[in-house]
Amino acid sequence: MLNKLTNVLSTTLLLVLSGCQEKSDFVPVSGEVLYEGKPLASGVIMFQPTAGPPSRGTIENGQFALENSAGELGGRIGLNKVRIASRAAAPGGDAEMALGKSLIPEHYGDFNASGLTAEVKPEGNGPFRFELTAEASP
Repeated sequence: MLNKLTNVLSTTLLLVLSGCQEKSDFVPVSGEVLYEGKPLASGVIMFQPTAGPPSRGTIENGQFALENSAGELGGRIGLNKVRIASRAAAPGGDAEMALGKSLIPEHYGDFNASGLTAEVKPEGNGPFRFELTAEASP
C-alpha cells in the first residue's frame, strides 16, 4: 500500500512540476539579408513585436541571429515589424563616435517605412530572408 501511495505521489509531483514550466514567448530566429542580390556585409536588424521590446541581431556577411533585451536568443512569437540598418564606418574609423553614410536606402531603417514584416511561429521557423533593393520606399 505504501509503495502504491509513493508511486501516486511521485507521479502527481512530476505532473505538477512539468505543468509549472513557463513557455517562452521567444523562439530562435535567424536568417539572411541580401542587398541588390548580394549578402549585406554588415548591419543591424530588429524585429518589433506588436507588444513588448524588440529583438536585435548583428548582420555579418548577410547572416543574422536575434536576441532579446535579456540576452536570450530569439524573437517574440507573432507578427513583427522589421527594420534594417547598415552604415559605413565613421570618418576616422571610430564607429562609436559618429555614424557614417547609410549603405542601404534609409527607409529600411524605420519600422513603419521599411515595408518589412516577419511572422515568428512557435516552432518550425526556417531561416528568414530579406531581399533589399535600391528602389524607393514602398
